Amino acid sequence: MSEKTEPRPAPQRSRLILAGSAAYLVLIFGVMLWRGISIEPEWVVLALLLIAIALGRGRSFIIDWLPFLILFLAYEEMRGFAAKTGFAPYDLSGMERFVFGGTIPTLVLQHAFYHPGVVSPQDVIAMFFYFMHFPLPIVVGFVFWVNHREHFRRFVAALLLMCLLAFATYLFFPSAPPWYQFPGQVVKINNQTVSALWDGQYFVSEIYNSFNPNRFAAFPSLHAAFPALAAAYAWSRYRALAIGLILWSLAVLLSIVYLGEHYVVDALDGYVYVAVAMAIVELVARWRARRVPKPATPSA
Repeated sequence: MSEKTEPRPAPQRSRLILAGSAAYLVLIFGVMLWRGISIEPEWVVLALLLIAIALGRGRSFIIDWLPFLILFLAYEEMRGFAAKTGFAPYDLSGMERFVFGGTIPTLVLQHAFYHPGVVSPQDVIAMFFYFMHFPLPIVVGFVFWVNHREHFRRFVAALLLMCLLAFATYLFFPSAPPWYQFPGQVVKINNQTVSALWDGQYFVSEIYNSFNPNRFAAFPSLHAAFPALAAAYAWSRYRALAIGLILWSLAVLLSIVYLGEHYVVDALDGYVYVAVAMAIVELVARWRARRVPKPATPSA
């Protein structure tokens, strides 16, 4: 039995809706950042639901996205639990020094570009890339979903698997970020910027206020891994988007290191998790495709 599909708007109307939707998302996220409102997954999905309804695909959106949102929020809850295991955080600064010839890139960047008591443009730009941690993979996933639901499902499966593998790492191998390991040398720039821009009042929803943040969930860096995974899945079908996501990933890498939130080795490990999660999902997808019986060829 074939899957029921919802009626879709004409191509010209669809392009107009998508163009308007892009402007709508930029406006929504811009206002939220301007007013100091945390951009969380549930707000992003609700914004995209309106676009799906405008495209005539609201029902299929709910069917495809609701399980993803529930599982993603469950992961966020588990990530906070990982901080309560009692394991002492590992110091990865030695590994960072080994990779970079005795230097710590965070210290180098902050000494060169951070100005105490001043909110500089680079602080705001870096914080922007840091805070777009949740919206970016969800919006990219929406692009996949609009064009090819199976491609979207594989991307989401890899995203959730990567989160699960990261959770297991946080559980048994917690690691201290630079701002924690070097309290007298590394500034937690995000805290300083939030205090300066919004008087320290950054709104977080009740859902996320109930979660337990894990300050030792640094290795691997999912901030680095999310856009990298999006770029990897975009490469085969959306080459221009993939190139943009690669540049975005580099900006995220520079931002999280400059802000003192991650070592470079955290990001490199995140890229390994991208490769592992994607390889597993694609192998399973190919195995399932081989098991699907091919339709019989009608006899002449």
